[in-house]
Amino acid sequence: MGAFAADAGALADAAELLGTLLYVDPAEASCADALAWAAGADAAGEWPFGGEEAARALEALAADLAQRDPAERHRAFARLFVGPAKLPAPPWGSVYTDPEGVIFGNLTLDVRQWMREAGVTLRLPERQPEDHLGLMLLMLAWSLRADVDERAARRLVEELMLPWAPRFLELLAERADDAFYGPLACLARVTLGDWQARYGLVPPSLRLYR
Repeated sequence: MGAFAADAGALADAAELLGTLLYVDPAEASCADALAWAAGADAAGEWPFGGEEAARALEALAADLAQRDPAERHRAFARLFVGPAKLPAPPWGSVYTDPEGVIFGNLTLDVRQWMREAGVTLRLPERQPEDHLGLMLLMLAWSLRADVDERAARRLVEELMLPWAPRFLELLAERADDAFYGPLACLARVTLGDWQARYGLVPPSLRLYR
């Protein structure tokens, strides 16, 4: 068993939390548990990845959750991830890896191929690209808990997330202008960076268009 598989529980928990907060509207009931955990006094000390920078990001999330009207986070989520205005940091990988900057690009097809090979089936409420970082993190959490082959789980992170996700998270941190989603972007970025270093992940070098 490799280190990635040995840490499957911690990886799955972290991926589920990040995926939920990046993908699900905070006003939805399905986001409540993730928000409650992030608001807890022990969250910063319990997070297993990213060191002090991750702890500071979690402290900022907890402070925002304690102080701000939840409706403001809902509005921030809509502005950042839904529209109708132009999104400051689109969460779909194809936007970064496709020369035309389109959704449903080649990376979306690559994620769908990974899903077929890993036996992952999604029931989404509407047609949408599967290369949304939050959705991919949720798929990672599921695959780790379902004992999908370690190589498949590693490939999802190494080949399909890491080539572009740091850039998306960098832009989100810069442009979010929000006391919740800015720190969340930082937490996700340092966590992915820790995974890359800790598990020896070597992402392919892709040209990015944002």
